[in-house]
Amino acid sequence: MAAPRASVVVPVYNTEAWLGAALASIDRQPRRTEIEVVVVDDGSTDASSEIARDYARRAPGVRYVRQDNAGLGAARNHGVRLATGNYLGFLDSDDLYPDGGLDHLVDIAERAGAPVAVGDMHGFPPRPSPPWRAEIVGPARTIGSVAEAPLLIGNPSACNKVFARDLVDQVGAEFTEGSAFEDVLFTVPLLVRSPLTALSPRLVYLYRQRGNGSSIMEGRFRPAKIMQHLNIIERLVAGSSDVAPEVAGAIGRWVAYMQLHYAGRAADALDDGQLADFTRRMAALLADVPVPVAAEFSRNPHAGLRAVALYEQDPDGVRQPRHTGPVRLCGGQLYLDHPRWDRYRDLLRVPAPTVGVHTVRRSGPAGDEVVRLTGWCGLPGPGGAPGDQRDDLVLEIGDTRLRLPLTVADGSGGRLRWRVDVPLATLPRGRYALRIVARDGGAELVLPPAPGAPGTRAALTARGRAVWVAPGRRGLRLVVSDPLVTAAATPARWSRMARYQAGRAARRGVRVARQGRQRLRRLAAR
Repeated sequence: MAAPRASVVVPVYNTEAWLGAALASIDRQPRRTEIEVVVVDDGSTDASSEIARDYARRAPGVRYVRQDNAGLGAARNHGVRLATGNYLGFLDSDDLYPDGGLDHLVDIAERAGAPVAVGDMHGFPPRPSPPWRAEIVGPARTIGSVAEAPLLIGNPSACNKVFARDLVDQVGAEFTEGSAFEDVLFTVPLLVRSPLTALSPRLVYLYRQRGNGSSIMEGRFRPAKIMQHLNIIERLVAGSSDVAPEVAGAIGRWVAYMQLHYAGRAADALDDGQLADFTRRMAALLADVPVPVAAEFSRNPHAGLRAVALYEQDPDGVRQPRHTGPVRLCGGQLYLDHPRWDRYRDLLRVPAPTVGVHTVRRSGPAGDEVVRLTGWCGLPGPGGAPGDQRDDLVLEIGDTRLRLPLTVADGSGGRLRWRVDVPLATLPRGRYALRIVARDGGAELVLPPAPGAPGTRAALTARGRAVWVAPGRRGLRLVVSDPLVTAAATPARWSRMARYQAGRAARRGVRVARQGRQRLRRLAAR
């Protein structure tokens, strides 16, 4: 008897609400009679068992087996051992095949003579488009090595793929048992060892986002899941030592992408001992990952400092990325300095640093003409202890009329919060360009204000002058007015007038509405 064209393994555990729809999606495949369905009941305690048994009794080509609860990986492996089809597919019992999705995968695999076929998959509710999808846009194609589509490794799910049974047996691929992320050590070795892989942009799989914590895909911030993921990645790298260099590079790229994201989770969730172990093992994984590759996935200086800490095996730096040194300028680009800057420069780049001003307040003893400006710079780490002066970052007022170093106020949250006391003795009435300038030796770089940076309310000095910061077309301006125009021209005056006018408009609206209701009642009474 000829083997089925394909076998679909359906692991089931307490999914009574969705199992019927999942199995019905198999029945809607046009060539359903050529599909074997292997349902593995992983010790369900709800009505899933009854639903699965009923399906096996009435539907063609169904094998039902029940086992003691052992987890998703064990259930899938059991199903693979029972399956007899030429190609293997995998459908989770709360997900769906679109009409014709499974048939399409088998079709393109057979036409190309490819042991692996990959299609698109969407979540419902929808999720952001992942990077790997870039490899399947455009016309369907067949590749001879995953190095031709390296981002595919970033999609280790087995569910939007079919695999030739011969390749699975040859590679000895198995799902990980007793652990989350069970797909990785099955799917990725098959992807990297397949001599041909057929790719299609067609939607072939729909996966459900439950949102209640019951899905195996959820709860990834738990310490156990973080360490399980690290263990899986280590096993993948160790088992890929014999692949071609370009394929090993693709694996390393995915390792950097995934694990640099998990490093942030680890910093939040792991205790000190776990984090030290995580950092040590991550440093070993990153040893073969070039720094520029890691820098592609460190989208801000905070993440870059954390990556540096991983390379340097510094768990404290992973927990709380810090930068205590000055800034550095090279080729018109701002960087954070580091003793090994030549190695880590790509991770220490500060992309599009911006600044803002929060407040202007009167400062100093009575009679002094001094105002304090407070604001922020888009730089991570404390940048020094509160009260320290940053001679590498200065506030420039006017065209170098006055330059004052920033004083550190706070550095938490990935921003450097600063303050500057500005003496007004040399600033007559006028509008002065306000800039924050980064300095490195003789090189300088003006940090632009954040888009849409607001102005501030005015501060009144002891002599009645008003000082505030106003946004303009060319950046921020420090405005100094004399006593004669203070009452009419300050933002504080405008703010009070705006509130007064808004209050009058609101009261007028209430009065008009009340009068309208009264008219309607009089008309109804007639």
